Amino acid sequence: MRFELAIFIFLTILQAMTPYFTRKTAVFGVSIPEPFVKHHRLLKFKKQYSFCLGSLGGVFTVLQIVLLFISIPDGTWIFISFVLLYVMLMLSSAMYMVYHAKTKKLKQKEDWEGHVKTVHVMDLSLRAKDETLPPIFFTVPIIITLALITYTYMNYASIPDVFPTHWNAQGEVDGWTEKTWISVIELPLLLLGIQLTYLIMGVGMKRAKIQLSAQEKKASANREHYQRKYGSWYLATINLGMTILLVVLQYTSIIVQNEKASYFFPLFIGFMLLTFGGLLFLIWKISKSNERFPTITSNESVAGDDRYWKWGIFYINKDDPALLIQKKFGIGWTINLGNKWSFFIILLILLPIALIIFI
Repeated sequence: MRFELAIFIFLTILQAMTPYFTRKTAVFGVSIPEPFVKHHRLLKFKKQYSFCLGSLGGVFTVLQIVLLFISIPDGTWIFISFVLLYVMLMLSSAMYMVYHAKTKKLKQKEDWEGHVKTVHVMDLSLRAKDETLPPIFFTVPIIITLALITYTYMNYASIPDVFPTHWNAQGEVDGWTEKTWISVIELPLLLLGIQLTYLIMGVGMKRAKIQLSAQEKKASANREHYQRKYGSWYLATINLGMTILLVVLQYTSIIVQNEKASYFFPLFIGFMLLTFGGLLFLIWKISKSNERFPTITSNESVAGDDRYWKWGIFYINKDDPALLIQKKFGIGWTINLGNKWSFFIILLILLPIALIIFI
């Protein structure tokens, strides 16, 4: 079984199950007043979405399996796989938009917000129980990368005029790059941008606002706690794993000039397993603590925030000092585009890529 096939299967399961591990008061990116979280139409929408996404992913997985039995060059095989994956993700996004619109229309038609009493729920003791990792866990990889950049420049004279930068599925070099002051640190630059972003996310996660439910306060508090705790652990683990992976690649291909590093591919597979396995563990821990709403005891609900969300994906609120906000569909965090520092993060991500492309 090719690794790309495993990605299709993983994404199919992940996307099909997303409506069930998302916060119960946010359905397809729409804030749902707590008395209506078990509305029969919402439950129907979730089942339909999961069935459609599961079927869609199944079709593309079968196409990927068929591709395994076709004799074509590796480069063409990888390109077709990428196109299939891209089309699948675009269709999945379109499906999300359809159900986002349906849910929003249903909420407005039945005037759910007009039938609830809005309350504000706070628990100041939760900050004291915070277990997110301190910034040192994210700064150590940054120090390693800066040391790698320094070491690369110390050995600049010994680096050949052209060096390998791409390998095929057999581990053979099929791409070369000419030596320049920028090209020799392309990988560390990309890595550094990612690491700085992770550092900001780790700090922002700790400071993000806590969202509690009016009728499931304990469960929502547990979800907040676990999402921050295990989210920071996952982020730090992936950060360290990526650092090891790219440092090894940089040292092997440019410093040591070993064109056939047989150990790199198993290392890459290990990193991907860590990424997917860690994500599944994170989803399991958060889903286990999710609100259940076994009984609706009143018409109370926390205030909705749909007016700050565009399509349930982009959060824009200039009055919210938080840099990070929890996603309204799925598990994880997104940037508050109303915060002036959000553009700094975007620039931080894009700058290394721009340097590589244009310099």
